[in-house]
Amino acid sequence: MLAAGTVIKCASGESVTIEKTFTPGGQGCAYLVRRSRTGTPGVLKLFHDRFDRAETQRRLEYLIAQRLDRLCPVLIGPRDLVVGPSGVGYVAELFPGEPLEEVLSHPGLTIFHTLTLAVALAHAVNALHSRGIAHGDLHGSNVLVAVAGDTLQPGIIDFDNFAGPRVSPPPMVGQILYIAPELRAALRDGRPAIPDLRSDRFAFGVLMHEVVLLLHPAGGADATPEMFEQAMMGGWVHDPARANRPKSAGGVPREAINADLQRLFRLSLSPDPDERPSTSAWKSALLAALKTVHICDNCSMPFLVDPSKIACPACGGGFPDWLLRLRDGRAIPIDEASVRVGRAHLGGSPKVSGTHAVFRKIGPDLLVESCGRNGTWRMNGHGWVRLPDRTPIILSLFERLQLFDEP
Repeated sequence: MLAAGTVIKCASGESVTIEKTFTPGGQGCAYLVRRSRTGTPGVLKLFHDRFDRAETQRRLEYLIAQRLDRLCPVLIGPRDLVVGPSGVGYVAELFPGEPLEEVLSHPGLTIFHTLTLAVALAHAVNALHSRGIAHGDLHGSNVLVAVAGDTLQPGIIDFDNFAGPRVSPPPMVGQILYIAPELRAALRDGRPAIPDLRSDRFAFGVLMHEVVLLLHPAGGADATPEMFEQAMMGGWVHDPARANRPKSAGGVPREAINADLQRLFRLSLSPDPDERPSTSAWKSALLAALKTVHICDNCSMPFLVDPSKIACPACGGGFPDWLLRLRDGRAIPIDEASVRVGRAHLGGSPKVSGTHAVFRKIGPDLLVESCGRNGTWRMNGHGWVRLPDRTPIILSLFERLQLFDEP
């Protein structure tokens, strides 16, 4: 290791001065440095001698040329190359954040924080994957989070084990708590275990499990090393559809997320690499989930609503059934996930379509979607306003609707 005060020359011509040493890692030694041109802090990483210098240099030149920071500011990749007597390595920006695990244990962290953080991570990894590049070592310690009030800004670091097109394969397999089943099997059988985009998608699923559900996917099923291996090789052990899933593992109840996120966890943690969804699919699902957060009136438990839920997953408090009260006093119960209302319900008027509107219960909310020829109208306090066609609209108690020509 190098002493404080040592000056290292970079390929760009800039020099950096070592201020202190970080804990050595599996691939090299890292140092806090001060950059000569800007005076700003940075991180110097020098690889261990056991790695081929020429191959390491080629991999670093490839990665630096990608300018990951321009691709997405969450990607904190190498910025400058170091080749000299001290070894081969790089200089990267110093990201001023806390380890992900520490941030996830903060009191006051809400579902809005974790979902927003998950969206940012999905966006960043999707930007990386769009270049055909896998991080190769996605795990909680390689995600730092800067906390400023209610804002969480993540930074993904340590791209040393990346895999990409037209470059030699990574020298390591990744963090053992996050690696995909096919990599575990390769290690067990003594075969080359090389990360790629598909194994990155598995590791990302593990990361999302920790961020969204506040639990490692093997949590509650890891009493022995053999149990842990089985949990990581056999799909999503916390799947609500599994009868033998762990019952008291902690974290967010798996039933509290919506069916779409459950499906993504099921696929991401699949032993079949071809089933694993893209990070783009994760980003879309997480953005949609942010719009469906509901806080239970009875127990204050936050959860994501969707048509599959008929009660709070924590306290069991049921959601209300709704009634459409007609002008003649009759009522149409909305006691199923969706109810179509049309001409047969409303007296047979030709101004009403056969299916004029669809009413849907989603959690505690009632939504209407106008699909009739002559529109659906709502009284807004100033007069009747036509609702947009084919667009679900949330209704409130005692709202007044007209299902035919403009009143």
